[in-house]
Amino acid sequence: MDKEFTAPAENDILPENEIKQQQEAPNGTGHPGNRQKNKKGIWALLGALLLLLGKLKYLLVFLKFGKFLTTFGSMLLMVWVYANFYGWIFAVGFVLLIFVHEMGHFLTAKFVGLNVSAPVFIPFLGAFIAMKDHPADAVTEAKVAMGGPLVGSMGAFLCAAMYPLSGQDFWLALAYSGFMINLFNLIPFHPLDGGRIVSAISPKMWLVGIPLVIAAAFKFFNPILFLLLILGLTQIYRQWKSPNPEYYNTPLTTRAAFAGLYFGLLIILGIGMKLVLDYHSILISG
Repeated sequence: MDKEFTAPAENDILPENEIKQQQEAPNGTGHPGNRQKNKKGIWALLGALLLLLGKLKYLLVFLKFGKFLTTFGSMLLMVWVYANFYGWIFAVGFVLLIFVHEMGHFLTAKFVGLNVSAPVFIPFLGAFIAMKDHPADAVTEAKVAMGGPLVGSMGAFLCAAMYPLSGQDFWLALAYSGFMINLFNLIPFHPLDGGRIVSAISPKMWLVGIPLVIAAAFKFFNPILFLLLILGLTQIYRQWKSPNPEYYNTPLTTRAAFAGLYFGLLIILGIGMKLVLDYHSILISG
C-alpha cells in the first residue's frame, strides 16, 4: 500500500543554522549548555561517591544492626500471628519464652567460641539460630544444646513465680507453656535439643526418641513433627552408615555429668508441669 504524502508543517521546517547544530551534536551533547550540565553531573556523581565512602562505616554498622532487626522483626510477626488466636498478652509472653530459650543457645555458643546467627522466629514452627561453625565434638554440641532448655526453664519458673505475686491467670498458662516447650525439646532425637545433648552420652539414645516423636506426630498430626522424624532418621542412618567414633568419644565422667543434668532437667520440668496443672485444678474446683 502506498504511503500517503503529507506536507511538512510550518514549524517542522528548521533554519539552516539549527540543522547544522543538530548534525554536529545529534545527542544534544554538543550544545554549550549541555556540556556544562554534564560537567556538573559528573562532579555531583563524584561528590556522592565520596559521601558514600565517608558514610561506609555507618552503613556497615547498620547492616550489622540489621541482623537484630531480623530477630525482632520476626518476633513481632510471631506475636501478631499468635495474638489473633490467644490474645496479645499471652502472645507476647509466649514469644518471649521462646526468645529466652534461643538466647540460651546463642550465649552458650558464644561462650564456647562458635559463630552463630541471631535467633529467627517462624510462626507455628518456633525459632532457630544458624550455626556457622560446626562443633568440634559431641561435648561442644551438647553444651550449646543444653543452654536453651536450661535458660528456658528458668523463664518458665519465673512465670510460675509471678502468679502468686500478680494473681493473673495468664502467668500460669505461660509457665505451663514454657515447661512444655523445653520438655518437648529434650526428646532424645536429633535435631531436637535432647538429641544433641544425648550425643555426649550415647548416640544410641536417639533410638529411644523415635517412638516418642512418632507418637507425637500422629497424636497432634503436625507436619513439622513428621519433618523432624525424617531429619532424625536421616541422621541415624548417616551415623550407622559412616560412624564417627572420634566425634562421640566422650570421657566417662563427662558422660555421667551430662546424663545427670539431662535426666535431672527432665524430672524438674515434669514436676513443674504437674504442679501447674494441680494448682489450676484447685483454682477451678475452689
